[in-house]
Amino acid sequence: MSEHDLDLEFGQSTPIADGSSCSLCFAHISARTSSDRTILSDISGCVPRGNMLAVLGPSGSGKTSLLDILANRSTISVDGRIWLDGTTPRDDKQIRNRVRYVQQEDALIGALTVRETLLFAARLGRTSASSPTDGGKRGLYQYVDGVISRLGLSEQANTKIGTPIQRGLSGGQKRRVSVGEKLVANIGGSDDNSCVVLVLDEITSGLDAVAAYEVVSRVKEFAEATGMIVVASIHQPSTATFTLFDSVLLMSQGKQVYFGPVNQVTGYFAKQGLIIPSNYNPAEFLLEITNTDFITTQERSSHLHLAKEFIGDGDQIDQLCRAWNVSEEAILLEAVLCKTASEEHLDRNLRYDMSRLGGFSGITITFRNTMILIQRAIIKGYRDILAYGVRVIMYRKWSRCSHLSANETTIQSFFNAIFFGSAFMSFMTVAYIPAFLEDLATYKKESHENLYGPAAFLLANVIVGLPFLFLITVLFAVVEYWMTGLRSSATAFFRFVMWLFLDLIAAESLVVLVSAIAPIFVAALAITAFANGLWMAVGGFLVQPNVLNKFWYYTFYWIDYQRYVFEGMIFNEMELRSYSCPWTSQGGCSGCMYAATEVENGVCKISGKTVLEARGYGRNWTGLWAGLVIAIAIAMRLLAYAWLRFKARRVGN
Repeated sequence: MSEHDLDLEFGQSTPIADGSSCSLCFAHISARTSSDRTILSDISGCVPRGNMLAVLGPSGSGKTSLLDILANRSTISVDGRIWLDGTTPRDDKQIRNRVRYVQQEDALIGALTVRETLLFAARLGRTSASSPTDGGKRGLYQYVDGVISRLGLSEQANTKIGTPIQRGLSGGQKRRVSVGEKLVANIGGSDDNSCVVLVLDEITSGLDAVAAYEVVSRVKEFAEATGMIVVASIHQPSTATFTLFDSVLLMSQGKQVYFGPVNQVTGYFAKQGLIIPSNYNPAEFLLEITNTDFITTQERSSHLHLAKEFIGDGDQIDQLCRAWNVSEEAILLEAVLCKTASEEHLDRNLRYDMSRLGGFSGITITFRNTMILIQRAIIKGYRDILAYGVRVIMYRKWSRCSHLSANETTIQSFFNAIFFGSAFMSFMTVAYIPAFLEDLATYKKESHENLYGPAAFLLANVIVGLPFLFLITVLFAVVEYWMTGLRSSATAFFRFVMWLFLDLIAAESLVVLVSAIAPIFVAALAITAFANGLWMAVGGFLVQPNVLNKFWYYTFYWIDYQRYVFEGMIFNEMELRSYSCPWTSQGGCSGCMYAATEVENGVCKISGKTVLEARGYGRNWTGLWAGLVIAIAIAMRLLAYAWLRFKARRVGN
């Protein structure tokens, strides 16, 4: 068979191994788990420029595992070869510069519009001086608007994605936005006609037939217009959607059943004795003959009118796999892969993708991307009610408490008000968990594409969060402080604001750390609530330090930021204040709850210092306590950074 015949069979006009052509080829991909369970076994295929490959198979067939391997996201043991532009990547990160992965769940920021989402994606991916998005702000808008138009989202360009409490795009439109993010992110700054692969995991899941067709058709139009390669796993597509794909890879139980053009599926299986009825969806037929989980032999035979030898259990899958291995199509594919391997060349573009940054250093890119993330976070912050708006409402409602007078009967009430005020502010930072998890999901998606790392993500998070936290603090304090009747002093008020602000910074740092380690809402909520409850219990207010269990005392007591905040606020309130107590003719001031001295007009006064000493509080270490709270907050942020860095390296390796 001639080289020209190979090209015609796979829909190519130029040889695969030609350096001017573009193809994604993978040969004999096998994968095993750490427990030595086979996930994939000898999977091969080749997709030329501008073509779409459908990865089809029943649940558990290994579709997502294959996509993860092609996108360099897999953490299991893998054997086999992958070529891009006829070249094996020299570094794991290099293939991630060319392969864009759209995950099954849409990780989008609901407060942004469609145009804003794609604009930020384009700006984050603009790491090269030769990026096609160059040309200033106008050129960037034109580039993004072109992608929006091709995806059929022009009418929704200024529509917000949508949040749980704000209606936005439909499911199909969100899926197209997710695809658009990958299309506009010019990660490598590639303007050298280099190959880009778009990997889509279950792109039509959760969509009706019309929406699924619309999504796939738009992606196909873009692939044909730009020469992008598309590899998509797809679950039970309609006939119209299935025929949009150029080729199909059929899998079952991690094995390969078929690979080839979609329009040759009927002919191939007819040669195997499996006749697809003319009025039957070919994709549904393929899924039914490869799915042995639910349909019995009798039901399959009656439904599809198949010969007995092609019906049934795992033996049928083995028979189909053996038939594929000896088929003319498999031999032809193997010849293409062998030709690619024999003519493999060193692709300088692929090898030096990571260094083609137009003179930008790593620090420069980190700073630039941090500024972009800050702009995006600011927009989300003032639009997303769940991020900070709910907390403002809760804090303002709670702050309306009774006014307390300065006498001995209210001393305990002052302690209670200060303790529960600071503890409540800290505890209710759990309301930030959903907003941070949304940001974290976006970070994971974008960091996989090498857009930015955990440093830029966490820096932007803390820089944008501080002004919002300060605003929340002031709104709470101006009501709580004066209505409670705390010490009437400007200095005391601003110190009160300082302690609440530090309290919120540390509490939100705890939310960031816990959510980064356990990125599941229920788990993060439970762990954060438990941690805050623990800080309240061991902080010295509910249980005095001298009677606290030694384990809690020598561990969590000293790293309890709520303790330092509470003690700082107590000293701020009581150290320079006195509390009245009634003088009696029989005992004078001896009947007071604390040691008191008599003053004019028969009124006894209890010094705040006396109260603090009686309750076991020693010296005022305001500076040290403030420093410790800041250090604890920084430590939690650094731990979150270390964890995200560790996870990124684990995926990268």
